[in-house]
Amino acid sequence: MEAAFTILAVFLLIQSIFALVTVGRLVRYTWRALSTARERYVPKTAVIIPCKGLDHDFEENIVAYLAQDYRHYELIFVTESESDPAHSALKKILEDSNRSAWLITAGEAQNRGQKVHNLCAAVDALNAIDRKTEVLVFADSDARPDANWLQELVTPLTDPRVAATTGFRWYLPLNATSRRSFWAYLLSAWNAAALNLMGERSSFAWGGAMAINRDMFEGLRIKERWEDGAVSDDYVLSSVIHAARLRIRFVPQCLVPSEAQTTWRDLLEFTARQMTITRVYAPRVWWLSVITNTLFNVTFWGGLVALVSGIASISVLLPLLVGVFVLGTMSGALRGFLASQLLPAEVRPQLRRSWWAYLFLHPVVALLYLHNILVSARTRRILWRGIGYEMRSPNETLIWHRPQLPHKISEAQLKRSGAAAKTSSRESS
Repeated sequence: MEAAFTILAVFLLIQSIFALVTVGRLVRYTWRALSTARERYVPKTAVIIPCKGLDHDFEENIVAYLAQDYRHYELIFVTESESDPAHSALKKILEDSNRSAWLITAGEAQNRGQKVHNLCAAVDALNAIDRKTEVLVFADSDARPDANWLQELVTPLTDPRVAATTGFRWYLPLNATSRRSFWAYLLSAWNAAALNLMGERSSFAWGGAMAINRDMFEGLRIKERWEDGAVSDDYVLSSVIHAARLRIRFVPQCLVPSEAQTTWRDLLEFTARQMTITRVYAPRVWWLSVITNTLFNVTFWGGLVALVSGIASISVLLPLLVGVFVLGTMSGALRGFLASQLLPAEVRPQLRRSWWAYLFLHPVVALLYLHNILVSARTRRILWRGIGYEMRSPNETLIWHRPQLPHKISEAQLKRSGAAAKTSSRESS
C-alpha cells in the first residue's frame, strides 16, 4: 500500500510541476501581450448581450457596456420576452442613457438553449437591418468590463491566424459592505483554475467575452451550428474554430470581474452544470479533468488518510504530499498575481482579501471537481436559469422544464420588434 501511494505521489508531483509550468507560460504570454504595442483596429462592431433575470449589480454592469471607449459600436440586448425582469430594467437603463442600443425579444427556445436562441435571434435582427457591421461580440450581463474592454477584445482580430478572441471572468467575493461566505471564496478559486486553459492558443472561448469577424462567423456557419440543437454557445463556437485549424486567442486585458454571491447549494449546482456541459461538448477536456482530479484526490486525500492511519511512512510520503501542496500554492499565487495586474483598481481590495483562497483552497477545489465529475458522469440533465435541459448530444436538446411565462413572442415578431427597438432608442437619444 505504501509503495502504491508513493508511486501515485510521484506522478502527482509531476502533474503539479506541469500545471505550474502552464501557469508560468500564461504569465509570460500575458506580460508579452501587455508590453507589445498594437495598432488600433476599430471596425464597426455589434455587441450582443443575452439577458435573463437580474444579476447582482445588473444596472452597473449594463452601464459599463454602454460606456465603452470605442468609436463605432452597437449594443443589442435580447431577452426571452417582455415579462422577463431584465427587459423592464434594460428599458429603463436605455431610456436614461444617451447611447443608441437595441432591445429585442426572442421568444421561447424549443429545441436548443435559451441563451443560444437569444443569440441567434439577435444575429437575425442584425442581418435584417445592418450589413455594415464587421465584428460580432458576445458578452454576458453578469460581468463588468472596463472602458477599454471592447477595443482590447477586437484588436487581435487583425491577425489572420486568429479566428476569435476571448476574455475570461474572475469571481470576487462580495465587497466589504456585503456578506461574504466560504462558498464564494471556493467558487473564485474553482473558477480561477480554468485560466490554465487560456493563452495565445486557448482551448476554448468563454461565452461572456467572445469576438469574431462577421465574415468568419458566417463562413464557419456558427449560427447554423447553434440552431442545430445546441445548449452551449461557446463550446460550439470553439469546436468549429478548432476543426478549421484556426486559433482562439485569450486577451489578458479582457479579464473581467464578476461578483461571487453563492450558497453551497448554488455552488454545487453551478459547477456541476459546467462540468456536465463540458462532458457533452468537450469530452476531451472532461476526461482530462477526470484523470487529473482523480489522481489528485486519491493520492493527496488518500495519502493523508494513509499517514494518519499509519499505513504509510511519514518520512517517504509526507515530503511528496507537501511538495504537491506547495506547487499548488505557487500556481494559485501566480494566478492571483495575474488577476491583481489585470483587474480594475477599484476591485483589487476585494482581490487582496481573497488571496488565501487561491493559495490554500486548491485541495478543496479538487474535491469540488470530483463532485462535479460524479454528477456529470451520471446525467446529461441540467437546470440553467430556471429552464431544464437534457443534452442528448451536442446537437440534440430536450427542454424538460420551463417556468410559466405570461405570453410568448413569435419568431415572426422578432424582426419587427428589433427594428422598432432600434428606432425608439435612436429617437430617445
